[in-house]
Amino acid sequence: MKLRNLTAALLSILTIGLASCNRDRQLLDTVPADAAMVMVLDAERLTGYMNGKAYGGQLNADQVIDRFLVKATARSRNEIKTLLTSDAIDRHSIVGFSAKGDSHSVVASIEKGDFFYTFDIKDAVRLTADLDAGSPTSIDGYDAYQLEGATLFIKDKQGWIAWGDPAVAARKLDSQIDIASNTAISSVDGISRFLYSGNGVLLSAMSMELTGEPGWICTTADIDDAGKQLLVNADYLDRSGKKAQMDKYLKDIDTDMLSFTTPSDMFVMAIGIKQDTDWEGLFNYISAIYPLDARKRGALALALPYLKRIDGTLLIAAGATADNRLSRSNFSSDLNFVVAVKVAKNQAKTTLKDFAGVASLTGIPMIEKDGTYILQARGMSPVTMKIVDGSTVVIANRSLEQLGNDSAAKVMKGNSFALWTNIPEETAETMYGGRGFKLTMTLDGNFQSTFSFNGSSAPLLEQLATSISDNTDERPVEMNDADNTLGFTPLDTIR
Repeated sequence: MKLRNLTAALLSILTIGLASCNRDRQLLDTVPADAAMVMVLDAERLTGYMNGKAYGGQLNADQVIDRFLVKATARSRNEIKTLLTSDAIDRHSIVGFSAKGDSHSVVASIEKGDFFYTFDIKDAVRLTADLDAGSPTSIDGYDAYQLEGATLFIKDKQGWIAWGDPAVAARKLDSQIDIASNTAISSVDGISRFLYSGNGVLLSAMSMELTGEPGWICTTADIDDAGKQLLVNADYLDRSGKKAQMDKYLKDIDTDMLSFTTPSDMFVMAIGIKQDTDWEGLFNYISAIYPLDARKRGALALALPYLKRIDGTLLIAAGATADNRLSRSNFSSDLNFVVAVKVAKNQAKTTLKDFAGVASLTGIPMIEKDGTYILQARGMSPVTMKIVDGSTVVIANRSLEQLGNDSAAKVMKGNSFALWTNIPEETAETMYGGRGFKLTMTLDGNFQSTFSFNGSSAPLLEQLATSISDNTDERPVEMNDADNTLGFTPLDTIR
């Protein structure tokens, strides 16, 4: 994800919140059960983690927020900071939801649906003064205040933020509240328990109804107690809150293949794939989540015959050569890698020949000897393609007899999918001009991920905010910069 996209995504997250479960009128009672997505945030908890000084950093929460919002207009910056920090609202209780859109895919339904934020108001006079919102206009029983690019609606000590023409937005809001009065998300026991749990900074529930397997992908994002690491967990929950397996097409990674990895690897990814995987059904499921255009469908159709041959683990690992840590601006010749995939034994030779045929189309000189293919391009290490142990097709530009990578192996063990990445600070600067980082992802029934920066002991959010401000010019965004505005624009700013 580009840094600019990450900025927009984070700013979208910053304005979403958590409903409290001990109130007579709960905010989730006003969110319809058919919402495409509901996201909730404990803003007080978030701003606590933004206070870098509390975790050994140099910046306080106000300074961190300013760096996150460096591209925002002065008005947008004030509005977002008010919602994150003002005691005029219940900062534990801000809810965001996307109304069900008219689409055939989960992601498109979220993108096309109307988005609303709602929260309890303790002091409306103070809130509107802090927002510099001016005098209200009465629209359909709401006090409506104009924000930058959005409207704040207030009724009965509850606030909503919506987009578009205020009169149209008010009608759409009333429609969503009417739907919720019949069946609210709070009535869906399993999902409401999750959203009310308060187990993280950010909680989200994404409806999977359009996939034909009703349920919700429920994600929790939090910061560790030291303020240095982002933690993300996800489960697939049905209406009762029962967890369903997220890896039904997968099996455990064959850890013996990790002997192909090396301590200098910076990226290791492995996935265990069942031979009887219903690939057509899986592709249909994916397209129900994210729309696939003709080009993507064509690419999947070409890959399908090869995917059906897989019967075990696919491993990809890459890193620097032992004598050169990617310190040069042109580092392609210093990168070594291995790609290994276990296929059905009776398909191994055919698969290797097919790979060799594709490689020959590149024009790179290639020789074949005793069933092994070797590609040699000027200035690059030879790439070898061969069969190992009768059924594992390997493509590599390094020896397969390695010491392994203990850190990656710990992440891979017992999982059906795992990713381990560790990019040193100096390498990151050479490769893409950014910060070094550590990233892990695992899947074993549920999904778990961790992220932290390398090269500094500063807190995570302080480092992220500093990275954003360091890579941004100081020109504030104006309202006519539609593609870049970081006001209250929600999902459409995430590109």
